[in-house]
Amino acid sequence: MRQRARYCVAAFVVVLAGCAGRPDGLSSTADTQQRVDARLALANAYYADGKFGIALQEVDSVLMLAPRHAGALGLRGLAQWQLGEPERALDSMQRALRAEPDSPALQNNLGWMMCESGKPEQGLAYLDSALGQRRNPAPANAAMNAGLCSLRVADKARAEAYFRRALAAEPSLVPAHAQLARLAFGRGDYAAARIPMLAVLGSGQASTDDYFMAVQIERQLGDRTAEQSLISQWQRRYPDSPQLRAYQRGRTDEQ
Repeated sequence: MRQRARYCVAAFVVVLAGCAGRPDGLSSTADTQQRVDARLALANAYYADGKFGIALQEVDSVLMLAPRHAGALGLRGLAQWQLGEPERALDSMQRALRAEPDSPALQNNLGWMMCESGKPEQGLAYLDSALGQRRNPAPANAAMNAGLCSLRVADKARAEAYFRRALAAEPSLVPAHAQLARLAFGRGDYAAARIPMLAVLGSGQASTDDYFMAVQIERQLGDRTAEQSLISQWQRRYPDSPQLRAYQRGRTDEQ
């Protein structure tokens, strides 16, 4: 689950970079606007490079010039989140959304933060708002996050619907395929689990967790040839995987 969540965090930065608008209520010269744009671009670059503290400093410089700049407030929230300041992060993101209430990127980000903060129902409301925006440039992100958020409240049917919605928007979205495979496996529908898992394996992005699930699927289906083939692929891709060693020990113990 954590691996899938990390994918979505990375997606937020790309989305947010496009939502930095003109400062509200700022009667400034063109020079001031250029300073705002340059500082915000620099803050985004530092954030993307993992230098969250420096990104936060640059964002604060922007906010001194444009206190209600939605893009800057949103980026400040993300930086604060990465620095382990969830309450401040939520406050910044809420302020950003008040400045630009129809921003699907900000709704997406705040929804994800709410889910991660143990408020999944509130988070889902924001994510649904993001999904309802026709101008949302990345609906797959919101749908993927809504699916993960639904799993937090143990609503598997709702989660599956969101993951399918994510794939409708982005058919090659590997985390959505992987989640559908796990949901099908969990309800004992191994033939249905195999289909999205094949998409994961064919993507070239399969993790050791994915191989573990794929091998279990083939084992449940009784296809020993496919199981052994996947184990060989798993060994080539992740020869030092603790999961692989544990699986092999378990198979040996059964024999």
